[in-house]
This record gives sequence, structure tokens and C-alpha cells, in this order.
Amino acid sequence: MMVNGDMKNANKILKQHAPGARMTRSAAFLLAAALSVPVGLVLLLVDLLLI
Repeated sequence: MMVNGDMKNANKILKQHAPGARMTRSAAFLLAAALSVPVGLVLLLVDLLLI
């Protein structure tokens, strides 16, 4: 099952169609920042340990 396929389907709420969930630019930026900081720290520590 694909997650994106489920998110694009319209949902019915109180007998009215609601649009599917979409990621906004700010949410994408926050997600990218939240993932890049820990990965950067781990790479920095690995680099320092290998010197």
C-alpha cells in the first residue's frame, strides 16, 4: 500500500468531501531541518573519531 495514494483520496466528513492531506512548504522545510541536524551531528562525530 502506498502512503501517498491514500493521502490523495478525498475523505468524507459530515457527508461532505474534504480534500486530501498535503504537505506545505513550511512543513517540508521543518521536516528537512529536523532530519538534517541529527544526521549532520552524527557525520561530524564519525569524522572526528576517524581522525
